This record gives sequence, C-alpha cells and structure tokens, in this order.
Amino acid sequence: MQNIKNALLKRRKIGLIILFIIATLGYFIDQYYPFSPPEYISPEWRHPFVYFLIIYKIIELGIFYLLFYKRHSIALIEAKFHLRAVEKFEKSAKRFFFLVPQGSIVFGFLSYKLSGEIMYLWLFLCISFLTLLLVNPNNLKES
Repeated sequence: MQNIKNALLKRRKIGLIILFIIATLGYFIDQYYPFSPPEYISPEWRHPFVYFLIIYKIIELGIFYLLFYKRHSIALIEAKFHLRAVEKFEKSAKRFFFLVPQGSIVFGFLSYKLSGEIMYLWLFLCISFLTLLLVNPNNLKES
C-alpha cells in the first residue's frame, strides 16, 4: 500500500508543478501576447459562458472526488485492502490525479479565450490546485 501512496503523491506533486507552470506561462502570454475575445460571440454572452464553465467545473470536481476517489478509498478500507480493491482504487486515483489538472487547464484556457481576462485561467488553476491539496493519499489509513 505504501508503494501506491508514494506513486499517488508523486502524481499529485507533478500535477501541482504543471499547474504552477501553466499559471506562469499564462502570465507571460497575457503580458506579451494577450488574447482578444472572439468577435463571433456577442459580448453579452461571453461572461455567462464563463460562469457556466465555473459552475460546471465545481460540480464536476465534486463528482470526481466523490465517485472516483472517495468511493474507492472507502471501499478499499472496508475491503481491508484486498488486492482487487487496491487495483480499483489505484486506477481511479490515477484517473483523478490526471483529470483534475487537465480539465481545469482546458476550462481555464477556454474561459481566458472567451473573456480575454487571465484571472479566469488563474481561477480554474486555483480550484484545481486546492482540490489536489485537499486530496491527500497519505490520509489512507491501513487498519
């Protein structure tokens, strides 16, 4: 079990580093090559789209956390770390630590492109960063 925890901590650390790199890269892009909002979407619809993406991402992270990570971690503990439960948990945890940063980066870039404001990209990256910090593989207690 310790090997799985170490692997998940490594994935979490890589995800946090990638989020930091994307935030820094976004800052430099915004300073030197700023995006302008698309002309084919009327200005009164741009922010509602961005707000929809924010609400969707918060709900999605709740579902990912509840379904992919928390449910399998509880099942793992209840199964007393049975091999099959460990495999299911490892698969879902790897998926979680991949999808959370990836989805936030995509939604952040979409929001940045729609609005032309870097703050929306950083908001999505902060949401992802906090989610990765809250989900700690070391909290799995072997009983």
